[in-house]
Amino acid sequence: MPLLPDQYLQETAAWTRDNFEISVPVNVSYELLEEILAARLEQLISNNFSQFIFLLYRTDVAEKKVKAILENAVATTTDPYRQIAALIIERQLQKITSRATYKQDDLPDDEERW
Repeated sequence: MPLLPDQYLQETAAWTRDNFEISVPVNVSYELLEEILAARLEQLISNNFSQFIFLLYRTDVAEKKVKAILENAVATTTDPYRQIAALIIERQLQKITSRATYKQDDLPDDEERW
């Protein structure tokens, strides 16, 4: 049975909790997850930029999009953290959706799953 969209968000929240080392409540909403992640990103960008870059790489977020958000934030003195958090969440949701879509449960053994 494929996961429901709410389950995708909860899986994303669990992934975020583990990878960004933050506390995320059970059954978190998209908006609250974005807010919590944005606060963590602000900490990382201010205090440990190399860890921030590593996590972006691990998440597979488009570097071009992050650079555009950061450049726009500098030019307009706006807060980039929520926008970057949204990129990370959306990318993780895409990966979860893709895995669910292309899951191959009907193969007889692992040898044929390549």
